[in-house]
Amino acid sequence: MPAPARSILVPIANPASVRPLLALAAALATDGETLVPLVVVRPSASSGERAEALASVAEAEEVGAELAHRVAGRVLEADDVAEGVLSAVAADATALVLMGWRGQSSTTNVFGRLLDTIVGRCAAPLAVVRLGVVPFRRVLLPVSADHLLPGGDRGLDLAARLAARLDATTPQPATVLRTGARAVQLPPELERLGDRIHHDPRRTDQAVGAFARAEDVIVAPVAPTVSGLRAATTHLAWAAPEATLLVAIDAGPTREEGLAEAVDAAGVPAPVPSGPHDLRAVRIVVTARLPGDGVRPDDLGRVLRAAGATDQVMAWWPAGDPHPHVRATVTVEAPNVNAAIACVMEAVHDAPAFRGAEISYDVEPVVERG
Repeated sequence: MPAPARSILVPIANPASVRPLLALAAALATDGETLVPLVVVRPSASSGERAEALASVAEAEEVGAELAHRVAGRVLEADDVAEGVLSAVAADATALVLMGWRGQSSTTNVFGRLLDTIVGRCAAPLAVVRLGVVPFRRVLLPVSADHLLPGGDRGLDLAARLAARLDATTPQPATVLRTGARAVQLPPELERLGDRIHHDPRRTDQAVGAFARAEDVIVAPVAPTVSGLRAATTHLAWAAPEATLLVAIDAGPTREEGLAEAVDAAGVPAPVPSGPHDLRAVRIVVTARLPGDGVRPDDLGRVLRAAGATDQVMAWWPAGDPHPHVRATVTVEAPNVNAAIACVMEAVHDAPAFRGAEISYDVEPVVERG
């Protein structure tokens, strides 16, 4: 007997999200996967609610036809919406569950009560997405040191696979953004994902806030730590409020009560951008590990001069590493560290000479002079 066809399940709660969610599901689907938009109605649903559910499924099938993708919509009756979604996951060969999220958390919920219940009990991988203000044109994959810990490979592997599929549909090359300590080598598939790797040793939300643009889709893996889910959701939603945020979860069924433990202070309002500040000098040490010998130290200095005054340019070949390294220090006039790093990252990222490089950014401590 042939194996059942694999599917991407797309629960629909908001009719306005049908088109963007189906388009995203089509971009994530591999050959042979069917898109299954699902609307769950309660037995007590009115005729108007049932008609709206059928209309949402019909619209989803129209979108699938426009995208030349196979769609098999369903309206399922269940006493509880979450139970209905979970029963659909169990009944089908579900490869991925794609759900929309408003990008807000509370003190007791990460994604909201309904989504938390599904996330906490779902046996299939999930992608929870907050849609951005504009269509995405570039994939950004943040990878923290926690993602490279033992046990973190499942969430990271899922995020990398989804990022690669989305990258095939975008006009700009994907970017890998490393954060935290860099003691562990990136897996080869991640090194090959983008045209260069940026490394910001600060927290992931700070690094994403400096680098992300409104036209990015941030594919966030969930690290296997207590704070991993919080770091991939609330903090990134705050850090990049205009970008599309896709949280990739492949931890298997967990106790749903445990989700609440991952959102300490999640109900605190998002930070409000402060007003204008006086500019101050921020010194950033930029180190690039190059893919070959084609880039000279002066090339880094030339690129960084677009951001500020540059000095201490040097090159060396570390023992045991076949790749040459170049380093320079740039002084940027900016209102804060994040703005300074953003300016430098943008200058280096837009430079064709550093395609294939891994670039690190370290802020020099301020030395008080007596």
